[in-house]
Amino acid sequence: MPGPYPLTLLTTPRLVLDQIGEPDLPALVAVTRSNPEFLLTHEGSGGEPGAFDEDMLGRDLAVAALDPFRHPLAIRRSAAVIGWADLLDEHPADGVPWIGLLELHAGAQGQGLGQEAARALAGWYRDQGVERLRLGVDDGNDRGARFWRQLGYRFVERRDRPSPMGRLGVDVLELTL
Repeated sequence: MPGPYPLTLLTTPRLVLDQIGEPDLPALVAVTRSNPEFLLTHEGSGGEPGAFDEDMLGRDLAVAALDPFRHPLAIRRSAAVIGWADLLDEHPADGVPWIGLLELHAGAQGQGLGQEAARALAGWYRDQGVERLRLGVDDGNDRGARFWRQLGYRFVERRDRPSPMGRLGVDVLELTL
């Protein structure tokens, strides 16, 4: 079944994933800044890798809002924003749905919350009739690669992408739903 698959709310036993609002921006910037190694390869401004602020996030979210195939979601625990996800219902390179981002605040990691969110997203796509879900893990993100592989994602191909640090290798991983 081709997308878009409009997702505005998803709940798990400990989490709520829902649309991002303007009041969420400071907490989302804090989430991103709490992961400085990841930030260096994903954000940058004025030639400075890792530069990131509310204005940049606001612009990114405004661009996402124009794409019916993209769904940025806040991840909340007890109403507090602890992370975010960005879903793409149809990647332009392969037509497959992707988890473009799943990031938790560093202080919320290691509690199984990322796994809970990832399983909920995969389950939601499965419920929409999707047969496979993809994501990319950048070179050097060994912790992220272990995380996704423990959830059953398997290597399917190698790509590269631009980053604030230059071209970066990416392993594309896929989960059969």
